[in-house]
Amino acid sequence: MAATLDDLLPAITKAGDQGLSLAKIKAAFGSKAAAKKGSPELRDKLATLVRSGDVWGPLKQGVAQLYFARGRGPSIETASHAIVTAIGSSGVKLISKPGLEKKITGTNKKFFPDGLKHAIASQAIVELTCGSSKYYLHRNVAADYFGFEATTSDQAPTPSRARDGAPASGPTLTLEDLLPAYRHLKAEQGGFSAVKIFDLMKASGEAKEDLHRLLIEETRAGRVTIHPTTTVDLPREEMDAGIRLAGFPEPFVTVVVKNEP
Repeated sequence: MAATLDDLLPAITKAGDQGLSLAKIKAAFGSKAAAKKGSPELRDKLATLVRSGDVWGPLKQGVAQLYFARGRGPSIETASHAIVTAIGSSGVKLISKPGLEKKITGTNKKFFPDGLKHAIASQAIVELTCGSSKYYLHRNVAADYFGFEATTSDQAPTPSRARDGAPASGPTLTLEDLLPAYRHLKAEQGGFSAVKIFDLMKASGEAKEDLHRLLIEETRAGRVTIHPTTTVDLPREEMDAGIRLAGFPEPFVTVVVKNEP
């Protein structure tokens, strides 16, 4: 039995997330004489379905124009899911934004920009900035990096416990404790925000392990950012004062406090 226009919506619905191309719609529902252009009745029926919200499209995919039933096909959410999956499958390996975009293929690619924003906003992934480049980690991996797997260059003991294994005593270092030293160093360098961790340690008089613990916690909370070295010519003492994180070849040697005038 030949397909009728009443069968158009069921056919698009049956196509699911793959959608139905305009070429296939014309071939199945247009007359043979008008298969290339499609009949006016077919164009009107398709337009009616789109206006009613039962069908959406067309979504251009290569040379094809795809139509989907309501709630089916690609979206910001499906692109976000594909992005999170791609980043999660990379484990501890950082993915650059261009590298990530290459991994998102098919119809989800059209929604990559908004899908990426959705994944970041939902905290499913973490965006790291190095210079003008952006890199991404899955939130679980980032939690390991910034919550549990930080190590100093001399393998200092975990900051929350004393050297004999007993709980550490004394007041806990806070960001507010560091701000006077940070602001002084920032002013000394003409307002440039990236302050060397080595200089901050010296100016504040804080122990390296305590300073590292605080900076990692504040990075995780989004109040500061830490940055790796961009040169191999830094003095050894400045490299040693940096924060070394598992999976990163170079230490993080500077810190920026956000929202500081």
